[in-house]
Amino acid sequence: MASIKRFVIHELFKEKKPDVAGELLNLGNEIILKLAKDLVKIKEGRTAVLWGQFKGNGDFPLKLKELDEEQTDDERSNTFLELTESTMGALYKEIVHTNSKGGYICFIEYESFHDSRLMAAMITNTAGIKLTNLKPTTEVHVDLSKLHQAVDINTTGYFKSLNTDCKKNYLSFIGKGTHTDYFTSAFDCINKITPAKAVNKAPEVLKDFLAQFDVDNATQKNARAQLVKYLTDNIGKEVHLSKIDEIAVSHLPATCSDEEKKSFIAFSKQDQYEMPATFEARKKNVDKLAKIYYATDAFNLNFDLENIGLVGVEDDSNKPILFNKDNDDVIIRGRMITPEVRAAIFQVTLLDDETNDEQD
Repeated sequence: MASIKRFVIHELFKEKKPDVAGELLNLGNEIILKLAKDLVKIKEGRTAVLWGQFKGNGDFPLKLKELDEEQTDDERSNTFLELTESTMGALYKEIVHTNSKGGYICFIEYESFHDSRLMAAMITNTAGIKLTNLKPTTEVHVDLSKLHQAVDINTTGYFKSLNTDCKKNYLSFIGKGTHTDYFTSAFDCINKITPAKAVNKAPEVLKDFLAQFDVDNATQKNARAQLVKYLTDNIGKEVHLSKIDEIAVSHLPATCSDEEKKSFIAFSKQDQYEMPATFEARKKNVDKLAKIYYATDAFNLNFDLENIGLVGVEDDSNKPILFNKDNDDVIIRGRMITPEVRAAIFQVTLLDDETNDEQD
């Protein structure tokens, strides 16, 4: 659960200079606090998210460095407000060159999983909001479809990156296309998640999600097999996180609540996974998930993972390749041996027998 620390709303419309609030919102007001929490929650539930870093030394990341965690609470509040005001100027410079009309820009500083974070989100014509002097004064109902653009920075992670060679992503953003690029441009964002990374992470996030609910190994294997089949069937094409969500939910225990069944998307967007809404099923990476290749001086093995099972597991008893984990033996069942392979084996073994007879 996010702990809201600071919140302010400014107004950005293309036709006029930004209307900037002169003070932070009072988080003691339940309406204001609820709006901030709802915006963070909606951001966490969106699928169309990209992960990355700052491009370079843009104005926003340079000013963000001033948000020093060693400041007093009042000093940090002043720095936060100044940062949001200067960012409004950058947003205005970007929006005038687009067809976007603009909206209300909500800046939220919050804490999540012991990390400090800063989120900026645009909302437009949101049902239920009445703003008086840029302060919500009536009950707020945030419409998910109206969260057009958002940037969320793990400021703790960003500050760490300044002092190390760590290449870990520390920001995520919503907004892609000619009408929304200006928003991420103002924050100096760049996407750093490649299709290869997304393919490699997909089985991990599926496994970890199901493990939360004590899903048994057989069910986990079945879920992974469905995921790999989905990726394999769409090699070279765009695949969707929503489909992986369906696979995950279909393997949850019946005892799971509706809320738990809707939690995969948010789970997959944690910093350790960073799953995008869509990505290309790159053949090289999908093949690594679907196949096992092993070579020694004596032999090569190259087979699909779905064809291998464990000795002693009833559900695997009909699989053509069995692995005995007690002694590391691999058993290739007879039906995989074609007449040609069988004949070649007999020929070699007969030759070995003849050689031994001659030596005797």
